[in-house]
Amino acid sequence: MIDLQDIQKTFNKGRPNEYVAVRRVSLKVEPQLVTVLKGPSGSGKTTLLSLLGCMTRPTSGRIFLDGREITSLPERFLTEIRRRTYGFIFQQFNLVKGITVLENVMLPAYPTGERRAVLRDRAMELLELFSMAHKAPSKVEWLSGGESQRVAIARALINDPGYVIADEPTAHLDTALSREFMEIVATLKGRGKTIVMASHDPIVCSEGLVDRIVEVRDGSLVSDGPHR
Repeated sequence: MIDLQDIQKTFNKGRPNEYVAVRRVSLKVEPQLVTVLKGPSGSGKTTLLSLLGCMTRPTSGRIFLDGREITSLPERFLTEIRRRTYGFIFQQFNLVKGITVLENVMLPAYPTGERRAVLRDRAMELLELFSMAHKAPSKVEWLSGGESQRVAIARALINDPGYVIADEPTAHLDTALSREFMEIVATLKGRGKTIVMASHDPIVCSEGLVDRIVEVRDGSLVSDGPHR
């Protein structure tokens, strides 16, 4: 479980352009459920997602991950926690051009020191899961939007994380591909992953597999409850 306690995130603190992106938020993300942070652009949901994923530190408040406080851990420990615990799916996919699909999927696992043959086998299994094994030797710049999305998801899973963090994952997808993405989310949920997404896409927010919708506005939680 991820537990945020009275979290605030302020950018440019003490300067004329000081901006409070997240205001005194307390939130618990329950394991093995799909949680959606819903809100308009500028509502603070992406900043809140980055706090949940340990990608940024709060200005004040405390963060607990599976019962352990991680708020003030040194960056080298946070880096290891991010690598082992989280899989990230970014809005722009962030695939590395110039290398193959297979190499992109393997990339986050290189620092773990596992043998390349082991990593390759695991990456191929993930690509097979998402019907992308035949594209393993292709350069990522040759992929379609839907194919890039599936490769990005496979890459997010290479270290077998317990938590999958997705920031506006359907923002650049058409309706058919958005629905395909939600089918993949259902697969991940079935495998016991805890999934947290920031989105204002009606396709995401109306999906029956979503367990909880947390509405964010002006950096604060304005509603929090089950999907149904």
